[in-house]
Amino acid sequence: MDYILPIIENVALLFIMMVPGVLMKKLGLAPEGFGKGLSKLVLYIAQPALIFLAYVRDFDMNILLNSVWVLLLSVAVHIIFSVVALMSFKRAPDNMRRMLRFATIFSNAAFMGIPLISAVLEDVYPGATMYASIYNITFNLFLWSLGVYICTDDRDEDGDGVTDGDIATDYHEVRKKKKSKASVGKALLHPVTLAAALGLVFFVLPINNYVPKIIIDSLSMLKGLVAPLSMVVIGLRLAEMKLQGAARDKYMYLFLALRHFILPAAIVLTVKLLALVGINVPEVVSLVTVILAAAPAASSATMFAEQFDCDAVYVSRLVAISTILSIVTMPLVIMLV
Repeated sequence: MDYILPIIENVALLFIMMVPGVLMKKLGLAPEGFGKGLSKLVLYIAQPALIFLAYVRDFDMNILLNSVWVLLLSVAVHIIFSVVALMSFKRAPDNMRRMLRFATIFSNAAFMGIPLISAVLEDVYPGATMYASIYNITFNLFLWSLGVYICTDDRDEDGDGVTDGDIATDYHEVRKKKKSKASVGKALLHPVTLAAALGLVFFVLPINNYVPKIIIDSLSMLKGLVAPLSMVVIGLRLAEMKLQGAARDKYMYLFLALRHFILPAAIVLTVKLLALVGINVPEVVSLVTVILAAAPAASSATMFAEQFDCDAVYVSRLVAISTILSIVTMPLVIMLV
């Protein structure tokens, strides 16, 4: 029960960070392309800094073993979420379907999860923040492979039931489609993945003390941009959103049920079943995994929509409503552990 109030406070704090984005849009202070520029700053610069710094610490075998547990469970989490999401929302319009699936699979594990774990668990379980960053290795690999695929593969933008790529005759349209698919193959070379790999090297080898302090301080400043700027991007999209249509969105209710109740409960059940067959997952591993799996929809969904020309306004609504709901649902799911 000691975890409940800090979780509520931290989730609410992140939601409040959306307000500057809303104000900037309403007051005309955000020029065209401003949101996409912020998205690039977070995804390509600030987030890699955050990921790398999580690994710059002295080597510890217990941390390494627990990290393996987190890595295995995080793979299971993303496979379960992906299978269920890709089987759902089949009747939704193309752009909505893409964003519903994306938001169902990917939680706010980096932007909200790591700060939340640090505030709630780090004092009780030293190293918990490290485990949250390990979870994000899997998150980023799925994000920049399956996530890119969901956003870019065969589109049906005119809603006629025929994917546009199948009937594209223009050379540039065909080239654009091939380029979208090729981006999936480049996922492993993305800065966030490279930062995680480099961080692991620094953790395993005794070289982290050789990193100049000015470099660490610089990366720490960049890391601090992740949470506020990602929320500002959501706020920019919120300012364009018509909330009155949210209540009539039948697909949104299924999305909220899957992301906040059904799928997190499935992860809790998986951990319990492992214990019944004699595979005891360390308590800190269970807590970290469940908290990150039960987090609201990833704010990166909005940034991906910006980058890949999907429905950024619609997914911002999903993320915002998901974030509000998580103030109630995250403590409930954690109590199930």
